[in-house]
Amino acid sequence: MCECLLPSPLSSLRGMTVDGTSAVTPDTRARRAVTLATVVSIATCAAIWWLAVPMEAVCPAVYPAPGGCTAADRQSAGVTWTIVVAVSYALTVVIALTLGRRRRWLTRAAMSALVVVAVVGFGAVQGSTGFVVSY
Repeated sequence: MCECLLPSPLSSLRGMTVDGTSAVTPDTRARRAVTLATVVSIATCAAIWWLAVPMEAVCPAVYPAPGGCTAADRQSAGVTWTIVVAVSYALTVVIALTLGRRRRWLTRAAMSALVVVAVVGFGAVQGSTGFVVSY
């Protein structure tokens, strides 16, 4: 029997350190965090500007329309939350590339905060003038 075809007992230990943790370098973790933060930010901005801002507004049928019932109101909410997402993204990248290299929990906290800001921002823009739910 040829032993060269059998997997090496040490092959499952590749990429592991002596203490059993993965051997992923801080540079690789930072690169992954920046990539994920970029994807979340781009997806959020796309959702805000292609889904939430162009939605129909729910307003009472009176003339003139009360405040908060125009497309301009939803656009201003979109601009505001786009800026908030951009600032959160910048802070996440700075944390991932500096303090987060040594303290993984800081990078995870920054990523979690970015995701929360993204979800809340989309909801705030969508709900800024009300929205239509079709059944």
